[in-house]
Amino acid sequence: MYQRNEKDWYSDFWFQGERYTKSWGAITKTVAKEKDRKFRTEVKEGKHAAKTKAILFDTFKEKYLDHARVNKKPRSATRNEVSIRMLLPYFKGKLISSLHPFQVEQYKKDRLEKGAAPATVNRDVACLRNMMNMAIQWGYLQINPVGKVKQLKEDNERMWPLSLAEEERLLVECDKRPQKLKYLKDLVEVALHSGMRQGEIFGLKWVNVHLKEKYLLATDTKTHVDRAVPMNATLEKILRRRNVTELGDYVFTNAAGERLTVLTNAYWKAVAEAGLVRWEEKKSRNSKKVKVEIRFRFHDLRHTFGSRLGMNGADLKTIMEIMGHSTPKTAMRYQHPSPKHKLTAVMSLDRLEQSNEPKEGKVLRMKVA
Repeated sequence: MYQRNEKDWYSDFWFQGERYTKSWGAITKTVAKEKDRKFRTEVKEGKHAAKTKAILFDTFKEKYLDHARVNKKPRSATRNEVSIRMLLPYFKGKLISSLHPFQVEQYKKDRLEKGAAPATVNRDVACLRNMMNMAIQWGYLQINPVGKVKQLKEDNERMWPLSLAEEERLLVECDKRPQKLKYLKDLVEVALHSGMRQGEIFGLKWVNVHLKEKYLLATDTKTHVDRAVPMNATLEKILRRRNVTELGDYVFTNAAGERLTVLTNAYWKAVAEAGLVRWEEKKSRNSKKVKVEIRFRFHDLRHTFGSRLGMNGADLKTIMEIMGHSTPKTAMRYQHPSPKHKLTAVMSLDRLEQSNEPKEGKVLRMKVA
């Protein structure tokens, strides 16, 4: 608080990054102090929220996408572009400060009726929520108007851990690819024995392959945190061989010696030839049963790695650290053993029961004191 021109009193202070000023006019110092105290209390109680800047959704989306392209991975930024393209017809011409949860609920309803999957709609809503969070940071909003909108229930992701027979068929088919795609078999085996994501393998450089210390350093990770991946004998053998034959900075490159950026159709052809395609019945929106094609994805190689760790007794913390999971919930999927594994566990109780049975011809007598 200060006095200007030896006449008027002013309050001037900062609270939570915002500046608040107010003139009290020509009053006594005692009265000015009381008004200043009351003003500061009201600000802390949220009764004098700072003014926000008005901006249309159409304009703000461009600012957000510029931010996403700079600060997010290309794949995430592209996904944001897809979501915003779907959101735009619903929110075009509206101020972002006027957005309301009911409008988002209507968006969810319309998208589902037009055949969009719940997971797809959830990605759109998550993008919108993140947009509004950034609007708060940039001073366009005070609160997130869609922050409490709930996500739709999604079908649980169905994993396809490879059996040993399926693995063998897939590797045989990968090995049949043309010479320029001979890396495909190695690519699949590295995924099976490291559990690394596709992008992490594509981004793996020789400088991060530590053969002597027996570990890889995954740097292009989903969580943006580097992690060490242990190297077993199979993985070491593949990398030592490639280290002699391959040139360049990256472990896997295309015919031009450049880093891989996409999974070629050769992988999907190998999947089909190996018989790793199946059909499952699902209910459509009108409750009719339809057959849906399920293909073995490259990401299922990671699921196979995790499932094998779990079935071989690896603890939750070990699985989390090797595979780079940020929460135990994701890693817990790999501690659900296969039916055969569970049957073996139950049959072990038979052996336990048999070992406790008295041998034939012997009578157990109780010794009485």
